[in-house]
Order: sequence, then C-alpha cells, then structure tokens
Amino acid sequence: MIAIYSQRAKWNLNRRENMKIIYKNEKGIVLPIVVIIFSIMLILGFSLLNTTNSETKINKRDELSKKALEYAEAGYNAYLWHLNDDVNFYSIDKESDLLDEEAKKILKGKVIEFEDGYYQVKVKKPSDKDRYVTIISTGWTEQEPEIKRIVVAKIRKKQFVHNVYVSDSDGDEIWWTKGDECHGPYHTNGTLRVKKSPQFFDTVTYSGGIDDQYIDVNKSSVYKAGEPQKVRKLKYPESNSKLEKWAQRDGMVFEGRTCIYLSVENGRGKVKIKNGYDDQGQTFDIENDIKHGVVYVKGKVRNGLLSKFNFDAGNVFISGTLKGRLTIAAENIYITYDDPTKWEEPSEKYLNGHGSPDSGGIEYYGTKFSNEMSTWDSEKEIYTRYAMSNGKLGADGKDMLGLVANYNVFILHYGWPAPKEQVTWLGDDVYVWHNILRKRIWSGFYYYDMAPKNITIHAAIFTVKKDEDDNTMKNGFGFEEYSSGVKKGKITLWGNITQRERRPVGTFNLNSGNNVTGYKKRYAHDPRMFYDYPPHILEPVNVGWEVIEWKEINENEEVEN
Repeated sequence: MIAIYSQRAKWNLNRRENMKIIYKNEKGIVLPIVVIIFSIMLILGFSLLNTTNSETKINKRDELSKKALEYAEAGYNAYLWHLNDDVNFYSIDKESDLLDEEAKKILKGKVIEFEDGYYQVKVKKPSDKDRYVTIISTGWTEQEPEIKRIVVAKIRKKQFVHNVYVSDSDGDEIWWTKGDECHGPYHTNGTLRVKKSPQFFDTVTYSGGIDDQYIDVNKSSVYKAGEPQKVRKLKYPESNSKLEKWAQRDGMVFEGRTCIYLSVENGRGKVKIKNGYDDQGQTFDIENDIKHGVVYVKGKVRNGLLSKFNFDAGNVFISGTLKGRLTIAAENIYITYDDPTKWEEPSEKYLNGHGSPDSGGIEYYGTKFSNEMSTWDSEKEIYTRYAMSNGKLGADGKDMLGLVANYNVFILHYGWPAPKEQVTWLGDDVYVWHNILRKRIWSGFYYYDMAPKNITIHAAIFTVKKDEDDNTMKNGFGFEEYSSGVKKGKITLWGNITQRERRPVGTFNLNSGNNVTGYKKRYAHDPRMFYDYPPHILEPVNVGWEVIEWKEINENEEVEN
C-alpha cells in the first residue's frame, strides 16, 4: 500500500515538473506572436491607408476627368452659340474686325480659358457628300492637363438654301414639264405637279401631295435620285425686316426706287446705286463700305406694269457681275438684262414683238460652275455639281448673292427705268417712257421688251410674305407678263429659289411640252450652299440645330469625314 502511494506521488511530482517546463516554453513564444500580429496589423494599416489614398486619387482624377468633359461640352456650346448668331460663322474671315477676340480664337482653333481649365474647338465644314457641321471640342483642367476629354458632334440645321428650289405652294396649274431640269434638292410645302418628262437630278420632297400621273416615260428617268418623299413643312419668316438692322450698320438703307449695278474694277467688287430722283448715283466698294454684306430698300409696294418704276416704290432693279458677298432686300426685285442705272431710253430694236437683248442677268466674277449642271459621281453615288475659282484677278471662288424680296422677284419683261424729266406724266406718281406718236398697245401704253432671249442668274432668290389682302401665297419668282410677247430661251440659274408660291415663267403646249411664250427652266443648286450662305440669309423659323451624332473619342482616334 505504501509502495503504491509512493509511486503515485512520484508520478504527480514528475507531472508538475513537466508542466513547469511547458510553461517556461510558452513564455518564449509570446513575443514572436505579438510581433507577427503587430506586423500583420501594420501591413493591413498601410494597405488600408494606401487603398484610401488610391481611392482618393482615383476619385480626384475621376472628378477632374468629369470637369474636362464639362469643359469640352462648354467648347461645343460656345461654338453653337456663334452658329445660332450667324449660320455662316465657320466661313467668316478669321481676322475680320467684326469679330470679338474670343470669336477669333475659336475660329482659329486656339486654346480658350474656361473656369479652372481650357477648351479647344476644331470644326469641319459640310460638303456636298457630308452635309453636316462636325464640331470637335477638347477639354482639360489646369490641374491635370494630361487628362483630356474629346467630344465630336455632327449637327445640321435645315436651311431653305440647302435646296435648289423651295415653295410654300406650287400653285394650282403650274407644272414641271418636258425640257425642265432641276439640278439639286427640291422641296414644296404644297403639291408637286409633274407632266411629260422633266428631270430631277437630286432628292424630291413634298409636304402636301403629288400629282405626277401624266408622266409619259419611266419615272426613274424623271426622278433620278429616287421616288419623291413626303416630309414636314418648312415654316417661312413673316418678312425680310431683320435684314434692315444689318444694313443700318453700314448706312446701306435706302428708300424708294433703287437701281443697282454690280461690277468689278481692278479686281475689287463695286456696287453702283441710283436711289430715288438722284441722276448721278453713288459707287460703293463691297469689301470696305458694305462690311456686313446687306443693302436694304424700303418703300411702297408697287409691282404693276406702270407703277413698278415709281420713285416711291420699294423696288430694286439689278444686274451685273458680282465680286464679293452681298444680300439685297426690298419689297420687289427685278432682274434686268443690263445696267439699270443707265436711264437712257432703250433702243427701238427692243420694241414689243420686234426683238429683245440676246443675254443678260447676274453672274459671279470669280466663281465658275461645272460645264455640266449635274455629273454622276460614282464614289459619292449621287449627281453632283461643282463650284470653283475661275482664276481671274482677285478671284477666290467665294462670290455669293442673296436677293430677298418681301413680295416678288421678277425677270423684267417690259419697260425701263427713267428719270422724271424724261417721262410722260400719266397720273399720280405714275411714270413710263413717253409714247407720243408711237404704236399703242394695251390700252394705249407703249412698252419695250427688255427680257433677254436667255438669262443667267447666280443667286439665292427668296420671296417671303403671303399676300396681305387675302392671306394667300401668290408671291414668288417668275417672269413678268409671262404669257405675252415672243418665245424666249432658257433661264439658267445657279443657286436657290425659295418662294411663297411658284410663279410661271412661260406657257407651253400641252401636247408637245414645248414653250409658247416665256422661258424654259434650267435650275441648278449652288453646291456651296450646303455649308455657305449669302450674308444673313433668312432661315426656316421652325427648325434648330439637330444633333445627328454625338460621341466621345480618344486623342489618337481620327474623326471620319
């Protein structure tokens, strides 16, 4: 028993000794564990701190990147503001003294300061194929200039002058017929009427209806760019009065009958103006004297055979050769065969029915057009037209004219302007060339046929108002007294016609389609008018700038044409 107890006591003693040894060993492990735990915590702390700093930097860069995008958008909006002020902004001379410094910088593509950063804008003009303004705007902050954001916007604003022809109404009995040619986009807010075999070389659109059941050939040879399409109307402005403010800036507002002759002297564009009773007239240099590009004439509304020449009439009589850019506005505008500031009595060889001038009208000096009014371009897959410099002294291929009448633009048919002392008085303010002892026609009045056999017109023609008496269309471009007199040749027009109602330029045989009186039409769109316009030309009031495409690109990415 004693032996057993001793053995157990010995065993317990050994156990206690072993436990002491283990305890001593555990005391040696604590420090490394603490160090390891501290190191892990330190690493986690540094990692957390680094993550926080990284996130702060990322957030900061993200904030700066967003600001860079805001500045890029600010550049786009700045350019759009200038476009809304002047649709021709991208074509203005970058050194023009009519521009403020910021506008000059934008046009030159220079860096513009904005808030805490900068933007820079570059622009690609529209073309015959790509009919959009492409704005490329880059923005960045002063703090992080390497973070750049670039936005590209393709925009378009529907313009009357994008078409060779626009009407609010095509009338009830006026047709496109055999021998007529339309070289450029065509639009009518009314009903399109087509007989026989005219030719449309570009898109045809209408908003009212279409009557082409009388086409006697395959329609694809009439509508060369595809079937006509129905689209929304283009809304006309109420008058041309907004142009007066631009003319006022240069002192180019006149009242009463005004005769204008366009000419070139030593490579410079000149405008001779005889206004009212002034028998001498004044000559102006377009570039120096008419910097805003607008001449405005106001007065009474008179367009009858007798009263159109009245000295109180707000009418313009115009012809010649234009070098430069000009818009002329009046109540009515008459295009003459030659210089209307020469008030001498016309030659008797132009007596009614016995002859008329061979040619005349208005042409550009330094701009020529392709020989063929429309040429198929296999790459663009469209019929296209070309305008270019003709190589003359001072020619730049940028000549452009706008003729904006509140009421009508006519090709002058009968009569000629004259000074008061050289005419016979026939009533209150009614003057025509004297008719004593001469052949009398039409209730005793004697007329000269002054309409040329063939007439050329380089211009954008615009007639604005509805008729004030009955609120109908009526006012447009046409040939004065179109159904009388001898058969003429062709009207060759390069530019645009925008009118309230399509007016006749002649009569034709229903069976043959050949003209009996007046002219055949040969209208071609000036292709520059997809992107360049006469000064301050009027626009549709129901359209704004439409964003066709908006995207962001990187610095190395090219913008597609």
